Amino acid sequence: MTNGMSVSGTTTRPGPPHLVGLTEPADRPCNVTEKRWAGLLEVGWAARLRSKDGQTRFQLRYYGELFEGLIVGDDLPALVYAVTESGQQILLFDGAVHGHDAMFCDSWDEDRLRTRRADQVYVDADGEDTFELVVWVGYNIDWEAERQEVVDAEDPDLVTLVDGRRVPFEVVRHAAFDAVSITATNARGRATDVVSEELA
Repeated sequence: MTNGMSVSGTTTRPGPPHLVGLTEPADRPCNVTEKRWAGLLEVGWAARLRSKDGQTRFQLRYYGELFEGLIVGDDLPALVYAVTESGQQILLFDGAVHGHDAMFCDSWDEDRLRTRRADQVYVDADGEDTFELVVWVGYNIDWEAERQEVVDAEDPDLVTLVDGRRVPFEVVRHAAFDAVSITATNARGRATDVVSEELA
């Protein structure tokens, strides 16, 4: 798994476009069984976050609220950033932008979305706030079967999103994932799911 590619069995697939160049191969998080991990890789993509300057430990800053330890949205979608020790911010997940429903179904008032501030710091059950991060996204939609339903009638290489943007079909295949999970592992080796959402 390099340059945003995840290899699972004989399947190689690109990951989310917004994380290309920011990942490296991921070991199975300790809170996931081997059987479940194999199943996740069969239907998705997974990688460990790595900043462009090589850092692999991050704080998590978010907009939203915590529900049973998970970062979720309130009346607006969640927003989650990884932040390096030097202050570099990497957008991990924006519920208003990322995934199938955000691209094809849901819409929000843009002025309200701009009021979101990812200014809360995630702290786990051990009181830790710095983590290695593994991102998994699910690809259960058969985009080849759906292609004729979503492409533009005038340009079969483009898809019109709910907000009116027209993007290449090949981008949609990898950006419109239907589930996301982010697992944070602290310095003691405890792994915690911090984001887990169905997006279609």
